[in-house]
Amino acid sequence: MQNLSKETILLFVLVISSSLVAYWQAKEIPPGVTCDSDSDCFLLRSGPLSAPVPALIYLSCTGGKPWDIDSVREVHDSLGWAIATCGKSRNHRSVALNEADIIRLVEKLKATGRVDKSKIVLFGFSGQGAQALGTALRHPDLFAGVISDCAHTGSVTIFDTDRSSKQAFYIITREQDWNRKYNEKLHNLFIENNIADTLIINPGEHGIGPAREIFDGCLWLAKQWNVNSR
Repeated sequence: MQNLSKETILLFVLVISSSLVAYWQAKEIPPGVTCDSDSDCFLLRSGPLSAPVPALIYLSCTGGKPWDIDSVREVHDSLGWAIATCGKSRNHRSVALNEADIIRLVEKLKATGRVDKSKIVLFGFSGQGAQALGTALRHPDLFAGVISDCAHTGSVTIFDTDRSSKQAFYIITREQDWNRKYNEKLHNLFIENNIADTLIINPGEHGIGPAREIFDGCLWLAKQWNVNSR
């Protein structure tokens, strides 16, 4: 490689990148999912709607991909929610940069006119669970709640009990999760301040759980909204 010019190496990288994008588009994008130039992907309700629907934003530790949507597709197929992934938010990147891209994604969802802007939920595992918690608590006007899986609380910098009074949090941890203590402390903090939440402690070690956990979290959040609307 040391005999190759910088221009040749750059061309090689561009060819490989283009090939990967083409493969992505041809093989990996599931039916009904669309992705934009920011690598944000969407699965929206098709056809006429009687009313805008809730939306789940999936944050991945390596950046959201179209198949992340497919992994939780039941949230769309059974509950009728929209689902989106944030392509740029990921671990080992600035929390502020991640947050800016997440908020930009929220604006895209709102611009469709098909998403209930009062019912946008973040999901994240581990570091992106921490991102979800921190972003939602900093912007309670944008996010109805969070489903977090084995998250820590390192991204939580603001907790305004008044502004977060209408939010709800579905917290998942595991018996041997190294972040379990943070989840338990956060759960107790929410209880003390009358913030709707539930703590689910499942068997196992630190690791992302089955898609059913996310589905159950969406069901729980929907019940909270029904209670609050009475």
